[in-house]
Amino acid sequence: MNRALAVGCGLVLVGLTACGKKPEAAPAPPLAVTVATVVQQDVSEMNTWVGLLDGYQNADIRAQISGYLLTQNYKEGSVVKKGDVLFTVDPRPFQAVLAQAQASYGQALAQAQLAQLTLDRQTQLFKTKVISQQQYDTSYQDTQAAIAGAAAVQASVQTAQINLNYCTITAPFEGIAGLAQTQIGDLVGPGGTASVLTQMSQVNPIKVNFSITEQEYLQASELLSRLQARTEDRDDGKLQLKLADGSIYPHLGRFDFVNRQVNTATGSIQITALFPNDENLLRPGLFARITAPVKELPGALVVPQAATVELQGNYGVCVVGPDNIARPTAVQLGPVQGQMQVVTGNLKAGDKVVVGGVEKVRPGMKLNPTPYQPPVPKTAPAASPTPKPSPAA
Repeated sequence: MNRALAVGCGLVLVGLTACGKKPEAAPAPPLAVTVATVVQQDVSEMNTWVGLLDGYQNADIRAQISGYLLTQNYKEGSVVKKGDVLFTVDPRPFQAVLAQAQASYGQALAQAQLAQLTLDRQTQLFKTKVISQQQYDTSYQDTQAAIAGAAAVQASVQTAQINLNYCTITAPFEGIAGLAQTQIGDLVGPGGTASVLTQMSQVNPIKVNFSITEQEYLQASELLSRLQARTEDRDDGKLQLKLADGSIYPHLGRFDFVNRQVNTATGSIQITALFPNDENLLRPGLFARITAPVKELPGALVVPQAATVELQGNYGVCVVGPDNIARPTAVQLGPVQGQMQVVTGNLKAGDKVVVGGVEKVRPGMKLNPTPYQPPVPKTAPAASPTPKPSPAA
């Protein structure tokens, strides 16, 4: 009995002892993360300003002679070519003046020719001592006066012809002609309220004017000097335009020029850029946001923005070594390039940095890295067809 009890207690003690032991914990599997390669490339640091669009050329179309407006030969708001007729002024008064001037010129020319023939005869007579010196001098002066008179009348013919040509008002360049400021039958002329007939703007290319501060100008002066020295036929635009509706203009622009002086009232200086405008979408007077380079960073190191971690104002990335061990590395942030971030620090091109799951990584942790795939922009889902009602039972 006692022996059986002892055996039973022993079994219980063995059981209790076995239950009291903790099993050893299995090692945690490596943390699954996605990694991206540090890329080295030339980067332009960008900044954004508010700009105002303006025509590459703008002109007030005016009447240069006084007369009654006879026709309007263009459609308001349409594109016109250089030399296209915009308006005509009643030409009849100027045709009459031209005809009178031509008649006067014919008369003066005939008189000059007669005086020349007379001078030729007087010259022969003077050489043979038939006439005196005074008679010859008088004939010579009359001839010169007749020739000068004919030249003066010829100039009046040219003036009359120019005034007649001014009756046809043409486009000085290719562009968009605006609203007509006068009506058919109005008396127009070089002065007064009816002097401007319409306005034109060349919009391809189109200007974008924006102002930068003195500090921004001084920081970017070297870059601006290089851009201004480039030839106009280079197609290397880097400037981006964001329109008032939030859309991005599909064509990049290029730098044109820096204004000659700083505005002392505002402490800013005007910059002008040019954008192609083949579709005539952009018009003078539109406001837009222009993003332009202010500094070039050759050979900059670039990582996805999601790879950077901020802690109390300091930034870092997690580098994955060849042994797949996490190694935190402090970095300094540079400009943003889309979804990418320029960084500086103890990094080199080709290093692997954690992107997905970086918030779970701890120093020295074993990782299971896979390549990082940038997110694909979401597109609006296609509308599903409306279900047809089921036939009545």
